[in-house]
Amino acid sequence: MKKFTYLCVFLFLLIISGKVFSQDPLNLRKAINLALKNSTKVSNLQKTLEIKELTTGTYVGNLFPNLNLSANWNRNNTFSEGTVRFQNGVPIIIPKQDTWINNFGLGVSSNVTLFNGFSNYSQVDLGKENETSAKIDLDKARYDIAFTVSSSYFDVLKKEKLISVNQENLDDSKAQLESVKEYLNVGKKTIADVYRQDVQVAQNELALEKSINDFKKSKIDLLLAMDDDVNSDYKVSDPGISIDISDNDLNVILNRYSNLQTLADKAYNNRYDYKSTLQAIKISQTQFSIDKKNLYSPTISGNLSYFLNASNIGDILNSRSFSFGLSLNYPIFQGMSLNNKSQTSEIIIKQNQDNLKLLEKQIQGEVKKAYLDLETQYKQIEILKRNITSAEQDKLLSEESYRVGTGILLDVQTATVKLNTLKIDLVNAFYDFLLAEKNLQYYLGELNF
Repeated sequence: MKKFTYLCVFLFLLIISGKVFSQDPLNLRKAINLALKNSTKVSNLQKTLEIKELTTGTYVGNLFPNLNLSANWNRNNTFSEGTVRFQNGVPIIIPKQDTWINNFGLGVSSNVTLFNGFSNYSQVDLGKENETSAKIDLDKARYDIAFTVSSSYFDVLKKEKLISVNQENLDDSKAQLESVKEYLNVGKKTIADVYRQDVQVAQNELALEKSINDFKKSKIDLLLAMDDDVNSDYKVSDPGISIDISDNDLNVILNRYSNLQTLADKAYNNRYDYKSTLQAIKISQTQFSIDKKNLYSPTISGNLSYFLNASNIGDILNSRSFSFGLSLNYPIFQGMSLNNKSQTSEIIIKQNQDNLKLLEKQIQGEVKKAYLDLETQYKQIEILKRNITSAEQDKLLSEESYRVGTGILLDVQTATVKLNTLKIDLVNAFYDFLLAEKNLQYYLGELNF
């Protein structure tokens, strides 16, 4: 029985572990899709777009005649106790009255705006422009979420890579410790060197633990950016993202963005905030057109009605009325409300045009600064590679000098720490370069997700 129980437990653990290890790794595209799915902001903007579409449908419906059906029934009671009324001195007896009268009515009516300076058609255009504005806002929210998730995702990859670098540093320091112990055994070194190197191993162990902690926290930051459960566990892996980039490839990437004027023109065509400002101008121009038409154009409406009326339901068809006609309304004076509304719309147009000019300058500045950051990261990678080549030689020389007895352990440790620091800096520089490119693509409106 115990063997059977152990077997069941083993199979259960095997199934659970199989599910865990068979889980697909989280790549960047999947992370962005999950963030978009979980985003409350995206959900709210989608609902806003639906409301705008329904509003446009209402404006379209206003172009057609409405149709109303009405029905009524009322019952009237007339009561009098009776009285005597004198007419030319002759008494007339009015008897007591208590009568009930029914009234049944049924009718249809219709009204339609025939002409109001085509303001009703412009209202439909305004509804469609508001729809477009809502779509731009939705796309902008998705775009910003994609960039935020990308930044967090790159940070996770960088922190994971730093664990590998610190692990290599720890393994190297442990190997050095074993070498020092061997030198001690043959009488070539002192116990003090063993202690010094053991301290270095402890420092590298601490550095590794810190990098693991930073990696775990970066995964939580990514989950927060995805608006997901922070207790979820996942493995990040994206074959499309690598820091194994040659100098030639780095130079190609940098040259791709070298023409700043071309970059600014691309940003004007692609960026959602620029599109949103242009759309705001269109909306304000359409609203101004509507206000002008309402100010100067008369409104001509058509109406039609057909009613049935009777005191008995069976006689409802015996009494009927039919009417149709036109009405004209022209605003002569409305307390300056229409005129003020028109002037307000005109001022809003000018405000939005000023905002567009300001945004153009802002875009130029953001694109230029983003390119300078990319250029700086490129130069940093170039310089770090040269420093690492030099540091590797210094480490080899210090180790050889220590081995033959002409150098001290402190020189080896200093050279090793310098090399390890440069390796970490290079990993940071590579990922910062990739992130700087993403940042530039974001300001250009070319971030793909």
